[in-house]
Amino acid sequence: MTATLRTDFDAFLFAPIGDDTNGMPLTLLSVLARLGIDPWEEAADLAQLPLEPALQRLTSRLEAAPNSRPASPADTVNIATRLIALLHRAPPRKESAPAPLPTLPTLPTMKLAAQSRGVRLAIYCLIGVLCIFVGQWLMSDRLAPAPMDTTVIPDMTR
Repeated sequence: MTATLRTDFDAFLFAPIGDDTNGMPLTLLSVLARLGIDPWEEAADLAQLPLEPALQRLTSRLEAAPNSRPASPADTVNIATRLIALLHRAPPRKESAPAPLPTLPTLPTMKLAAQSRGVRLAIYCLIGVLCIFVGQWLMSDRLAPAPMDTTVIPDMTR
């Protein structure tokens, strides 16, 4: 579905076109939705077409409508003609200008980015060195040899 629903197509899309087989009123919006077609995109496409191709396309859509009461081909053409008259006819689309290219970063921006990378690298290195020192301190306390008893006992056997 389109991001923004255009209100200039409301008279066209909400126009009654008859009843379905259950007696419920049908609008062009409901017929297009039943066909699995985005009504606003279809209205925008029809608004861009010349009159005759737009009339033919809308007539074929109305003939393909599921659960609608069968109408004669002349009635379908009359309904399509009435609906096309409600359609806001937009001027043909002009080719849009290409999007401007993104600007390249300026030298001060590049220096700032390089400095921030350098600062981050220095912080990571300091954290790594700190982890190594803490690990060494923890391991050295646990791996220290037990103190030995070095007292000399005199030999009494002599």
